[in-house]
Amino acid sequence: MPSRRAYLATLAAAGLAGCIGESPGTGSDTDSPTATTAPGTIARPDVIVEAAAVQYAYRHIEQVDWNGIQPADGQFVFVTVDARPADSTPDRSAFTLVADGEQYAPAELAHRMPVGLDVPGSAYAPDREGADPRGWIAFETPARLGSLPTLRLDRDPVPAEWELDTDLATSPPPAWEWSVDTPDTVEPNTTFDIAITAENVGDGAGAFRGAVNFSYPLYAPAGFDIPLDAGQSGTERVEAEIRDAEPGKEIEYGVRTPDGETTVSVTVESDSTDTAAE
Repeated sequence: MPSRRAYLATLAAAGLAGCIGESPGTGSDTDSPTATTAPGTIARPDVIVEAAAVQYAYRHIEQVDWNGIQPADGQFVFVTVDARPADSTPDRSAFTLVADGEQYAPAELAHRMPVGLDVPGSAYAPDREGADPRGWIAFETPARLGSLPTLRLDRDPVPAEWELDTDLATSPPPAWEWSVDTPDTVEPNTTFDIAITAENVGDGAGAFRGAVNFSYPLYAPAGFDIPLDAGQSGTERVEAEIRDAEPGKEIEYGVRTPDGETTVSVTVESDSTDTAAE
């Protein structure tokens, strides 16, 4: 199963044209964010476009020990910017995403604590006291754009723009069919796998992003990403542990995905001595 293509490029925005700093990586729903200076604009050497990625969903902290999944109505475009060198830090609202003649303002995400994104940093919020003026900005766009998006920064005397080479933005979106398998029973004090299988029944590549939420013996989520091209299927296995559970105890696990959720359970087997006594 091929990995998603991912590239992170750093732009020291300095009046350059063409591709720079391209290097392949993994773990992203997108091709490289190569950045160039759009015609008629002046690049700002004090603001860096560090990374960009297209995602069709993201994990978020729903509770301290529980992850939820937020799918996009279309697609999310995340862009990490670094304004630490700037004498005057631009507001978040000064950035827009431009594509197909439309401008998209930074999105107010439904959940303010995304985790496991394909871009580095935390949310770009330079207005917060003590905040680091480096972080990601999220934009919501239609599921398929007609042209590659451009990040625009409105500043005096002339705006700056960076072209983002995010190929998935112009590709059709994925669609999912999925299932979860667990054993019916497990022996005491052992480990077992929760197997999540997904098939991409859409017309474009993407990552099936989800989480298994544990309630015993640890209260914690385990995220998983299954990158798939159109027509492909794949399985991710999440290890679970049965520790100090009483025989006969039923343990539940919540599985969240961009295409719905379910709960699976396993039962701890009784000791052989108990069975013999019966």
